[in-house]
Amino acid sequence: MRTPTSQDRPAKPSISPADAIDALGRGSFKTEYLQALSDLGRSDARSLAAVWPKIPTEERISVVRQLEQIAENNVEFLFGRVFRIALADTSPVVRQIAISGLWEDERSDLIDSFVAILAEDESEDVRAAAASALARFADRAASEDLDERAADTVRTALSNAASQNEKSALVRRRALESVAVFGDSASLSEMISNFFDADDTADRASALYAMGRTLDRKWLSTILSEFESDDAEMRFEAARASGELGHSDAVPGLSELIQDGDVEVRQAAIVSLGKIGGTASTRVLESYLAVCPASDRELVDEALQEARIFNENPRAGM
Repeated sequence: MRTPTSQDRPAKPSISPADAIDALGRGSFKTEYLQALSDLGRSDARSLAAVWPKIPTEERISVVRQLEQIAENNVEFLFGRVFRIALADTSPVVRQIAISGLWEDERSDLIDSFVAILAEDESEDVRAAAASALARFADRAASEDLDERAADTVRTALSNAASQNEKSALVRRRALESVAVFGDSASLSEMISNFFDADDTADRASALYAMGRTLDRKWLSTILSEFESDDAEMRFEAARASGELGHSDAVPGLSELIQDGDVEVRQAAIVSLGKIGGTASTRVLESYLAVCPASDRELVDEALQEARIFNENPRAGM
């Protein structure tokens, strides 16, 4: 998940939403018009929905991309109603970006929209995006922050999409990753094992990611065995998953992975050491801080801060 940058509160747009919508309908897509679409009211949203199909496809793609970037750069801009309109766009590219643009929206009414997209959309990429988007609702369900009906809807939809009945391997992988947080059933454990035993590296990498999301330490030995994989993607996912499980047995292997030649593997190991915490993790991070490249320094500092918090409040079973 992306972390948006919080900058100074933007000045209130001098352009009204109605004027911005009118400008879009006339083919003008200046940044100030796009910014004026932030936090639309219901009436303005209906006006935009009427204009939206009349905008050429390539321009709609450009608009949602720009809106996503504006919101990523400054959290004060809120384009949720625009992205919700775009979920029904005729362009799969627009629909996929719209799903991504709604990443921070946890309102439960989105569940039915994402489930329908996952089941019915003609685009593999859009369905995979919907499967990934449902992860945050699966997380809420697992922590009992969703009502029973919504939680069952999320779990059932993702389980079905992760099964062999789904033709798209990409959709199956993304669904498995999302549903893994419900890691308390034999059927899900079997599904994760089947993915890990596959010949396709992408399937095996998704299985590792899913193992971490289960928070079940029965997967720890399998995860640790992949620290020495010849494939950087497998080492990356193993490093990341070990941090989710949070067991100190992973620290020796992670201390080797922070020297990895692959930057993503190295940085995943740094983050996981911070999550695991404890004296051993702290010592590894402190030693690495003295020799690490400048590109890693901020990440190591953040990991050290997190590790020190765990030193004060160690996890049970460490």
